[in-house]
Amino acid sequence: MSSFIQIDGSYGEGGGQILRTSLSLSALTGQPVEFINVRAKRTRPGLQPQHLTAVRAAAALCDARLEGDAVGSTRFTFSPQTPPRPDRYRFDIGTAGATPLVVQTALIPLSLASAGSHLTVTGGTHVPHAPPADYLEAVYLPVLRQAGLHATFRYLNAGFYPKGGGQVEVDLLGGAALQPLDLTERGKLKKLTAYIVTSNLPGHVAERGIVALEKYMKGVGRTVRIERRDLPSPGTGAAVLLAAECENGRGGFLGMGERGKPMERVAEEPCEAFMDWWKTGAAVDEHLADQLVLPMALAAGESRWTAPCITEHLRTVLWATNQFLPIEFILDERPDGTGLVTLKGEGLEQGVGGRV
Repeated sequence: MSSFIQIDGSYGEGGGQILRTSLSLSALTGQPVEFINVRAKRTRPGLQPQHLTAVRAAAALCDARLEGDAVGSTRFTFSPQTPPRPDRYRFDIGTAGATPLVVQTALIPLSLASAGSHLTVTGGTHVPHAPPADYLEAVYLPVLRQAGLHATFRYLNAGFYPKGGGQVEVDLLGGAALQPLDLTERGKLKKLTAYIVTSNLPGHVAERGIVALEKYMKGVGRTVRIERRDLPSPGTGAAVLLAAECENGRGGFLGMGERGKPMERVAEEPCEAFMDWWKTGAAVDEHLADQLVLPMALAAGESRWTAPCITEHLRTVLWATNQFLPIEFILDERPDGTGLVTLKGEGLEQGVGGRV
């Protein structure tokens, strides 16, 4: 058996991103991993239900042997036994943990599998510190389609903190041959779409959000298409995702409702974040900047993208990826604070060690 790659979860930003990236790459390359100091820099270190679901989801794809996988664990091993297998998968986080993050863990391995798959994940769809379901739909997956990944995404019910209970579904064609992307000059703004999501709230709440959003965008000379989503859910909640589609770039900006926070403010926050991003000239938002690392590391050739800043998340994902693949990358931090990422991917047509 191959020797274990050791991934120190305290490296860099010290959160779940190291874990998810490494799980995906272990499943793809067949290289076993020992995780230590999992989420060491978080208030509640170790595996939480959302992370444990991601671990077991990745394990299901490749029949991985697991040792030490439990809620609160700061050390465990993950040993793939097969290449990622196409199938119908269903995972339930059991809490309001973020379903999009579990989806992102399984998405790339299943996309490169030999045939199509269906993935269902139950849990939170709109929770703090994670991309909402609408972000996957309107920002993340459209960019990956440009790179040759074929997937469709949908969700019919929402999951807000603390009850969760939302459900997302992804259909993947499989057999993807990822191509490098050049997202340096974003070009003109083609479309702005606001997804106003509410569950179990009076109708006037969403209406107030719509009015506030339209007023803000009119004030900055922008036209926005609004999609109102009043979705069933076990709990109550509200969120607004503003998605920007440019000729050669995308960004998504979130406003999350919480007790005592006016809906007007929930709607204004993503507008302000969009304007801050727009002024930088970057082609992708700061979260997409680090989410592109994994797929572009698996595309044969050089990819480039501009980001509004070089975050610790981005540095951490590059480090984790480099533990599995001999990628070459350059981070060019500019005087104005923006950054250019250049990454030469490996490609996995035959798989590392013949595993894919």
